[in-house]
Amino acid sequence: MKILAFILVSILALNVFSKEKAHHREHGAHKHGAGSLGIAFEENKGRLEFKVPSESIVGFEHIAKKEKDKKTQEAQLAKLESSIAEMVSFDPALKCAISKEKIEIVKDEKESDHSDTMAAFNVVCEKSPLGSKITFNIQKFFPKLRDLDVQIIVGNVQKSVEAKKNGTSVELKP
Repeated sequence: MKILAFILVSILALNVFSKEKAHHREHGAHKHGAGSLGIAFEENKGRLEFKVPSESIVGFEHIAKKEKDKKTQEAQLAKLESSIAEMVSFDPALKCAISKEKIEIVKDEKESDHSDTMAAFNVVCEKSPLGSKITFNIQKFFPKLRDLDVQIIVGNVQKSVEAKKNGTSVELKP
């Protein structure tokens, strides 16, 4: 089961990253206000992988050295962790629990003045989300994040959506 989940996440990552590469060629390597979210499920267990310019989450991209910046960064990353279930809202009947695997700030090696916020979350639901709906409310918590490209794989269903406003949803039906 772990192998299939890894394959699903890998396929999802390839889709997200190839779309990002095409997007980067057109708009540069780093676009504030835009990010990506990958969602992959094997039956009732899933994973969320989130990548966004740190400016859209934390409010800045430099390394937090001042105490004020460290507190701001810590508070914004805590908000991401505590709000993820509202930002990515599964049907309540599924009784999904989302837990943080990691949240980190990663500096862009090619452009030292840019960094990304990367997060991975595990999701366990009482039943598969296949046939249900996912609703996105990203901007409610991070209004600077105006365009989130979402790629979803659940079973044999693959969907994509651009979450540009609160209430954007996608049905997980073939």
